[in-house]
Amino acid sequence: MRIDWPTVGVAGAVVSGFAAVLAGHERLPTAVVLVLLAVLAGWYNSLQHEVIHDHPTPWRRVNTAMAIVPLGLVVRFPDYRDSHIAHHRSPALTDPGLDPESFYVSAETWRRYGPVRRAHARIQRTLGGRLVLGPFVFAARHWCHGFHLNQTVVGAGRIVGHIAGVLGVLAVVWWSGLPIWVYVTGVAWGGGAISLLRSFAEHRLPDGGTRSAVVRSGWFFSLLYLNNNLHHTHHAQPWVPWFRLPAAHMESDGDAAAVAGAGLYRGYGEIVRRFLVRPFDHPVAGLPDPVDAPFESAILPMDLTILPLESTVLPMELTGLPVELNGGMEPSR
Repeated sequence: MRIDWPTVGVAGAVVSGFAAVLAGHERLPTAVVLVLLAVLAGWYNSLQHEVIHDHPTPWRRVNTAMAIVPLGLVVRFPDYRDSHIAHHRSPALTDPGLDPESFYVSAETWRRYGPVRRAHARIQRTLGGRLVLGPFVFAARHWCHGFHLNQTVVGAGRIVGHIAGVLGVLAVVWWSGLPIWVYVTGVAWGGGAISLLRSFAEHRLPDGGTRSAVVRSGWFFSLLYLNNNLHHTHHAQPWVPWFRLPAAHMESDGDAAAVAGAGLYRGYGEIVRRFLVRPFDHPVAGLPDPVDAPFESAILPMDLTILPLESTVLPMELTGLPVELNGGMEPSR
């Protein structure tokens, strides 16, 4: 029996962080509260991603209880779980017909687009457009897709349960005295933008090699994203917990695989400099873009280690929605 205590520590830190912001918001400027909420919401999304990959405990209901409360308001965790497992099972990452998390559109869809929708799609291929408009686009897409798929009793229960959870979260926020608009803006827009920064360049259709990129980063973004910036290695070994991913990345020479495929970046600052206002690539996967930026960059030496987090768990009986195993994505423990 194995428990990933660093992940349990992250869960405790996230909950404690939200509680501290709600308790001390009156002593902080609104701008600082917004930033803290955005970072915490992005971190919580990273924790949800770990839970989807069957961490941190052998008990699925306990894991789900750590991630199912809709602190970020927008994402229904059961649907996120299903789409992310399908993303890992996809035989063709980036293909919008086979990869439910693809940000690309099909050639047929592109032909149907008029000038306005094509302009919008191109704006979404810039980092500035993704960060400013992306949280709204993602929310609309997530809910439209959810209503389409959840036309069953179980699906309706997911939606009703999520709405009840959101109302519960907002009731706690209201009780704390924090303006609702501050919380919603911080976690839904700010937190969404932080998560979209991570995913912006993580997948691409190169001429050959892996379709998953690697973004080298220091301790802050590595911890914020729970090392999911080492995305090629995560896809190659999705069962590896976040705190062991740097070692697995080094052992498998993930940098070399990224250089030969979807790209290797020195950090998120490089992505901001290169793609803030320039398209990352064409909205249709594989088509050349008028701005054809190279996807290989030099690497600066840096330490990818993460400071260990430790915590303890009080024995308790937790219940939650059942989570299916990851379809053979990871070996049995």
